[in-house]
Amino acid sequence: MAAGAKSLSILVVDDDGFVRDMLQDILLSGGHRVAIAVDGQDALRLLNADAGVDLVISDMDMPVMSGLELLRTLRENGSPTPIIFLTGNQELRVAIEALKKGANDYILKDEHIEDTVAISIANVMALHRLKMENLRLVEDLARKNFELERLTLLDGLTGVPNRRYLEKTIQQEWSRAVREQTPIAVVMVDIDCFKAYNDTYGHQQGDACLREVAAGLSAGLKRPSDFIARYGGEEFVAVLPDTGLEGARQLAEAMRENVARIAREHRASSVCGHITASFGVASIVPGRESSYDVLVKLADEALYSAKQQGRNRSCAAPQGQG
Repeated sequence: MAAGAKSLSILVVDDDGFVRDMLQDILLSGGHRVAIAVDGQDALRLLNADAGVDLVISDMDMPVMSGLELLRTLRENGSPTPIIFLTGNQELRVAIEALKKGANDYILKDEHIEDTVAISIANVMALHRLKMENLRLVEDLARKNFELERLTLLDGLTGVPNRRYLEKTIQQEWSRAVREQTPIAVVMVDIDCFKAYNDTYGHQQGDACLREVAAGLSAGLKRPSDFIARYGGEEFVAVLPDTGLEGARQLAEAMRENVARIAREHRASSVCGHITASFGVASIVPGRESSYDVLVKLADEALYSAKQQGRNRSCAAPQGQG
């Protein structure tokens, strides 16, 4: 074996014992490990047994399952294992067709086979490694792009979805509700007397408070389709697909109790001695030409009512058609 060359596990597939023995001698002298199969089905059995085969060298014309059938089965099963075909001069047209269908190379059965086997293996494996590396890089890039996209849709402080995600997703849910004529609810949330909290305890404690409240609000959600997003400052919005007013009101109360249970001291609050939040609830069955802005406006008006009535409570707007 040439310096720096890699020993491979090679599966030889041929129904001719003489050819199998000849190839095995050539490959073993090249420092490779060799497995033997007598036809395509025998080869599949070995490959399915996860024998760690790096390369297949197969005859074209075999009983039971031909080389082309073996190739088709491997590629249909998503196997990237390189395959080199052995062919005679009369089979060149078939060999070229095999290349179009996913074969990696072909070798003529002639007096130069020992040299051409070594050259073909080196070329095929170099291209295969390059292809696998390119696939790995593409997959890695796709993962990083997915993670980057995910991060752009999250609020950096609280870890809940941000306003960009809110606007993107509420539009999708609104469109679905329009098509199916099902209700969609929104809950607007505002931390009570939060400016006074920041002035009293400082912005570092204010940030910690926002994180705790976001976690408490998220814990109140019951379904994968529901989500809470940071709307801005100390305001959050929950979007609840396929939810009527009563269900949304109950969930708002559960979230309000979760925030109260945090029991973070707030001696500057006009409500009580710990952090609380106010909630505005609205639900609507959207009309064909309507916009989700009307739902957000109703929830915002209900939130204003909750503040006017003393905070640390939820108020609901009447349910209706948009």
